[in-house]
Amino acid sequence: MGEQFKWNPSAERMGQMLVQAVYMEDQVTLEHLVKQKADLESKDEAGATALHIAATRNMPATVSWLLAHRATVSAKDGEGFSALTWACIKGNLEVVRILLAAQASLEELTGSSGKTPLSLAAERGHLVVVEELLAKKAQVEHLNADGSTALMCAAHQCEAEVVYHLLGRNSIVHVADNEGWTALMYAMNAPTSVTDGPRQEAPERKVTVEGVLGKKTTLELLLLHKADVNAQAQDGLSPIIIGSSYDRPQAVKQLLEAKAQVNMASLKGQTAMLMAAANNLPVVIKTLVLNAADVNQANAKSESPLSVSEKAGHKDVVELLKKAGALPPKGGKKKKGKK
Repeated sequence: MGEQFKWNPSAERMGQMLVQAVYMEDQVTLEHLVKQKADLESKDEAGATALHIAATRNMPATVSWLLAHRATVSAKDGEGFSALTWACIKGNLEVVRILLAAQASLEELTGSSGKTPLSLAAERGHLVVVEELLAKKAQVEHLNADGSTALMCAAHQCEAEVVYHLLGRNSIVHVADNEGWTALMYAMNAPTSVTDGPRQEAPERKVTVEGVLGKKTTLELLLLHKADVNAQAQDGLSPIIIGSSYDRPQAVKQLLEAKAQVNMASLKGQTAMLMAAANNLPVVIKTLVLNAADVNQANAKSESPLSVSEKAGHKDVVELLKKAGALPPKGGKKKKGKK
C-alpha cells in the first residue's frame, strides 16, 4: 500500500482558504481551518481580514465566531479601516453591537478618511447605528482629523434625521473645523443633483420636529438652533457665498431671511453675487437682487459680476445684471489705433 495522503497546505494557502470560506459562509471549512492552525489575521489583496469581510457583509454569526476564536478586533485593512468602521459605513447594526461588546474602539480615527465611526455612520444616514454608538458613550463632539464633527458630516449629506438626533444630543452648531467651516457651511455645500444645466436644488430629506409646524430640512434645523449665518471660514467664505455657488435659490432665500449679510466678501473679494454670476445662476441672482445685493461689487482682481458673466458668455445673466444696474468696467474697452 502507498503512503497515506497528508493534507499540508502552506500558511498562505490556508489564509486564502479562510478568507474564501468567510465569503461563502462555509462554517464547516472555517472550523476545519482553525483546527489546522490557520491564521485568522490573514489578509486578502485589499488588506482585509476575515473579520473585516464578515463585518462588511453583515454576517453577525461569523463575526461572533471569529471573535470567539480570538480574531483581532482592532485590525486594520489596507485603507486603515477596522471591522467596526466597515460595519458603521454599511449600517450593520447587529454587527456593530457585537464588535462594541468585544471592546472595539468608539473614537479611533480611520486611517484614510480620518473620521470616527460615529461620523461615518452619520454621513450615511444610518440613524440606528448612530443611536447605538451614542448609547455606548461615543462623544458627539469628538473631532475627526480635519476638525469636523459628526454633525458636520451629516449636514454635508443633508441627513436630516441624523442632524435632528445629534442636535437633540446637544451637538454644538457653532463649532468650526480646521479651516473654519461650520455645520451650516457644510449644509450649504451639500451635493446637489446634476442635470444638463447648472447644478440644481435637489429635493431634500426632511424630518418632523416636535412642537414645530411642518417637516424641516437640514438647513432649517440648523437655523432653528441659531446657527450663525454670518460666520466666516479662514478664507472668508460664509454660508451665503458658498450657497450662491449652487442653484439653490430657496436655501439662499432662507439665509437672507435669517439676516445673512448679502454683500459679505471673502478674503479674495468673492461675494454671493459674484459666485452666482460665475456659475450662471439667474434665479439665485434674482433672489440676491431682491435683497439689495450690490451688482457692481468687484473682487480682489477687480472682476465684477458683469465682467465675469460676459467673459463666460452667460447671456441671460448679463441681461439680468444690466437691468439691475450693473455698470461696465470703468473706461470700457480700449480702441485700437495709432499712437
